[in-house]
Amino acid sequence: MSDNSDFAKQLLEMYQGEVVGEVLFNIMLRQYPDAEHQFKSATMLQLETETKARLRPALIALGADLTEEDASRNVGQEFAASIAGKDWLSAMAILTEGITPYVDRYREIAENAPSQYKEIALSMVEHEASLQAFVSAEAGGDGDEALRRIEQQLSYPLR
Repeated sequence: MSDNSDFAKQLLEMYQGEVVGEVLFNIMLRQYPDAEHQFKSATMLQLETETKARLRPALIALGADLTEEDASRNVGQEFAASIAGKDWLSAMAILTEGITPYVDRYREIAENAPSQYKEIALSMVEHEASLQAFVSAEAGGDGDEALRRIEQQLSYPLR
């Protein structure tokens, strides 16, 4: 990476990814009214919200625009539409596939992050990998242990 302006764009890409997740998990609160699914959706929503807030100081330091893009919101709505009417386990399987490109992209970004931003970039890999692990385990009917990995990242856990 030649300079911080390239990384600023990449970190902003991650930030917009959190906007996508917030919209998706917020809609899932309506789509899955079962109390257990509500809690799990709310926990994923909490992770996206807290992570987005955690990125803001670095983005400001890099001179990035914090405006949440309508395009990101639209992607979240499209994700939600792709699971509309699906049972929980099927939705989790679809989300497993949907999250994989984000995990791969975040790893790529972290590999080339400037040293002063390496920690936050690596935290984003853990963030996205934990979501992927959760939805994958949940698709198999056993997401409770993977949910704890998400909860460990929260400053304000919902339990």
